[in-house]
Amino acid sequence: METTLDGSSLIVVEFFEYCVNSILFQRGIYPRHDFEVQRKYGMPLLVTNNDDLKAYVDQIMEQVRVWLYKGKLSKLIVVIKSRENGDILERWQFNIDSHKEEEEEEEQQRFDYDRELTDDTKAQIRAIMRQILASVTVLPELDPDDVTFVILVHTDQDVDVPTTWGDSDPKLIKGGGEHVRLKPLSTSKHKITPFVAYRMEDDDY
Repeated sequence: METTLDGSSLIVVEFFEYCVNSILFQRGIYPRHDFEVQRKYGMPLLVTNNDDLKAYVDQIMEQVRVWLYKGKLSKLIVVIKSRENGDILERWQFNIDSHKEEEEEEEQQRFDYDRELTDDTKAQIRAIMRQILASVTVLPELDPDDVTFVILVHTDQDVDVPTTWGDSDPKLIKGGGEHVRLKPLSTSKHKITPFVAYRMEDDDY
């Protein structure tokens, strides 16, 4: 059974939201008391209970869903950087390949979320979440008092951008950093290929 384009978009956006929360928790960007356990995809996951953080992530994900549905989104990136000097320490990048249907077909499609989120999709997401959890054993330790984050998105040039959004430099790691690829997530309409790039431990910041 194929997921509908809208169903796939909702599944992918929800996946992004859980990934962002997991990254922020596992990398110590926000304190533990700002998160609570929620069961999803057949596993326990951490989601924020910090109202300001939740509002920031929700605002981004709402727009991401619009662009994703229209096939206009190519990347979502969680950038972790130093508060002190702005150096980029980590980039969690999710490359997006969309397979857009004809517009008339989209308008006729109906979405049943419970049916579209298949066991295979859940298993793929669980594998990625476990990799994010295991990343703390591979990535350099971060100073929680000196790190912050920002979410970047890459879209087609012809999209309508909210007035509250602005352009940004790509926020690359000096020298490129080391890369760790995560397992992909595939639906019938989207393929997400994630990886994390990080600054070498012996590079002072």
